[in-house]
Amino acid sequence: MTELNEHDLRKQKVTRLREIGIDPFLPHGHRSITIAQFRAEFSTLQQSGAKHTVAGRLRLKRGHGKLMFMQLEDHTGTIQLVFSHDTAGEKLYTFVEDFFDVGDIVQVKGTAFITQKGEESVMVSDAIMLTKSVAGLPDKWHGIQDEETRFRKRYVDMIMRPEMREMLVRKSRFWNAMRSFLVEEGFIEVETPVLESTPGGADAQPFITHHNALDIDLYLRISMGELWQKRLMVAGFDKTFELGRQFRNEGISPEHLQDYTQMEFYWGYANYRDGMKLVERMYKHCIMQAFGRLQFTIRGFEVNFDQPWKEIDYVEAVQNELGINVLDASNEELQRKCKELGLNPETNTRGRMIDTLWKVCRKKIGGPAFLINHPVEVSPLSKRKPEDPRLVERFQVLVAGSEQGNGYSELNDPFDQEERFEEQAKMREAGDNEAQMHDADFVAALKVGMPPTCGFGVSERLFSFLMDKPIRECVAFPLLRPKNESTQQNSSEAQTTSTDADKSTETFDAGITYEKALALMLENITDENLRRHNRATGIIMRALGTRLSAAQPENWEIAGVLHDVDYEKAPEIDRHSIVGAQMLQDLNVHPLIVDAVREHNHQHNLEPKTMMSKALKSLEQITGLISACAFVQPDKKLASVKLSSLKKKIKDKSFARGVDRTMLSQCEALTGIPFDEAVEICLKAMQERAAELGL
Repeated sequence: MTELNEHDLRKQKVTRLREIGIDPFLPHGHRSITIAQFRAEFSTLQQSGAKHTVAGRLRLKRGHGKLMFMQLEDHTGTIQLVFSHDTAGEKLYTFVEDFFDVGDIVQVKGTAFITQKGEESVMVSDAIMLTKSVAGLPDKWHGIQDEETRFRKRYVDMIMRPEMREMLVRKSRFWNAMRSFLVEEGFIEVETPVLESTPGGADAQPFITHHNALDIDLYLRISMGELWQKRLMVAGFDKTFELGRQFRNEGISPEHLQDYTQMEFYWGYANYRDGMKLVERMYKHCIMQAFGRLQFTIRGFEVNFDQPWKEIDYVEAVQNELGINVLDASNEELQRKCKELGLNPETNTRGRMIDTLWKVCRKKIGGPAFLINHPVEVSPLSKRKPEDPRLVERFQVLVAGSEQGNGYSELNDPFDQEERFEEQAKMREAGDNEAQMHDADFVAALKVGMPPTCGFGVSERLFSFLMDKPIRECVAFPLLRPKNESTQQNSSEAQTTSTDADKSTETFDAGITYEKALALMLENITDENLRRHNRATGIIMRALGTRLSAAQPENWEIAGVLHDVDYEKAPEIDRHSIVGAQMLQDLNVHPLIVDAVREHNHQHNLEPKTMMSKALKSLEQITGLISACAFVQPDKKLASVKLSSLKKKIKDKSFARGVDRTMLSQCEALTGIPFDEAVEICLKAMQERAAELGL
């Protein structure tokens, strides 16, 4: 007889409950007190002996003779339930013993009771099944270890990790604090269109949709109604703000999402200097309200928001760091500097090249600081500085190497605005999909007259930095590519009950230094192309480890450098990686790295058990494609490889025929990283260390 799995056993209990006339999914429940209130009033409740009803989800169940102990959790906390055979009675005791499982949502009535071990508990006299959990929960101590499953089953992740729920509560406090701050400052909250015929207010690629009734294509907004709020300034409003969702069709990264929360305010009769003072006060207020402190460790930077915020000059910062004056340099000089640094702007337009150079500099700035004096080429909506028309009155908040807010003295000269829209149109024609579109109606509004105005916007990236987490860790339900239904498992619990902890993202001693790993690879591999492949794989593995929040990405790089260490010793495909794993095992290299090397050869059909193994198995082949793309460039340089071109080459199976694309297609399923994002991560990582690869 086949033994039933946990999922089928629970389904069987649902059937049995219905057979005895009990609905396992009741339409209503009741509680007279929350768990937090029960604990707060415990002494009084114990003295009175009054019975109260609590409800929540069972998190633990264990038996001990004529006693059962369970842990009940609601949104306010947890408490122990005690079921005594004598107090509950045989009928209820047997029912609870047979039908109550971890994960079930139940309602119990009882009195305050302290166990022999001194634990505050509820002595249960009555209990009701509210909702039977058919899927159950993962192991209490390990939770969901698979990264993809954790994001796909976020609701389970939140059950297993209460800190996730606490983070969302804190996030709510953060935005509510910002809303109340602005209202107190005299701003009114407004609503502007989400669907636009001309997207504006930012340099970003929009999502396109279709309006059936009007039979026209429209765009999802890429800003929080910037051009609409400015129309409100024209209409006579002095202080407006909007807080909501906006959408940008661009890459996913630890700092970027496609749909996210943004706040923008517009302040008539004010300039960027006024805005800087207001923003500094607003940030301190919101951060204190949400976190109760102003000092943080973010991305390795010690950031103190309570100290005076310094000002950084855009042009001087680039000059000091990179040795080029972006105002005086010609387009050819800017292009040459980008190539020298291995940078790859989406287009060679002046504004995009300047912005690309600046982004190299910002990575070293801890902040908090204000970046000022931006070149006009990177600020199509800002007002020029009267004393130097090459610069604009703009400010950006810098925190931990990233931009965490953007403000301007808004451009209110309709003729200057029209010229800049025309320049942006030329940039779009040159291939810059993020350049802004010409909005004739907005120009017409400016001709009516808009007062001097300061505008500012900040997104939820700031909150993710304060949490020191990747941004999609800080949203309730991050967007994922739908899974192929044919590969989904029938029982939902199958993906959530893993008890094997993935230690590859934690701290561990690799058993070998990177220098020794590199020397070992060079000792065993003589072919220069294969040496390059191993080094490149190490480079992308470090980047992927960083993306997956590994505590020691350098260990991931070691695994990449060593993954083909046996390729010349074991050219037979059925021995490759097995021999290498044994070599490393004999050298006392950590088993996590040994396993990653052993499992990466898909010819063996070994299931990758850790995120390190999954990343190596699915993406090591991409280094060959990237290198091949470099070799077909006129200058044969990695810096010249564009992301768009690489994506086309991946689809072209006649290009780099030796690269097996089989595993690449499984990247997201194995690692949870969308394939396009993984390609971008790998390309950028190799470009940043191109010198090591001789490319």
